[in-house]
Amino acid sequence: MRRFRFRLERVLRYRESREEAAYRALQDAVRQRVEHESAIEQVRAQMRALAEASLRPEEWVERERTLMALQTRLERLLDTLPLLQEQEAHAREVYLHLRREREALSRLRQRAYEQFQTELQRALQTEMDEVVALAYQRVVPENPSADTGNPDAH
Repeated sequence: MRRFRFRLERVLRYRESREEAAYRALQDAVRQRVEHESAIEQVRAQMRALAEASLRPEEWVERERTLMALQTRLERLLDTLPLLQEQEAHAREVYLHLRREREALSRLRQRAYEQFQTELQRALQTEMDEVVALAYQRVVPENPSADTGNPDAH
């Protein structure tokens, strides 16, 4: 009995590997964006804590310098956030495109397998019919009384 062989199996495996790589790239992009948003929230929390802290007058100047430095850092972080969001969106588009390509080929493979199974069942049925016909042909000559169509046999 022959085995199922999909003629585009190598292409399917290649597309699967590309899809997996794109998925990992998407995960990295999401992780970077989330870490960046977390850093923004940490800076904001530091700024709130510093602004709400009660300090002695001699510490005010230092607090203002620290707040300005945190504000500069926050602005830089906020400036790079759209770039990270854009990279994530692009990585998602690439992944979804590659997934659709792989899924189309997987559906094609599934249809080919179903066709193979149908042909295999048809071939098995043909073989079974031949075996039954041969067995019947052997029984009929050996046992003439089994042939009810012959009135002389009785």
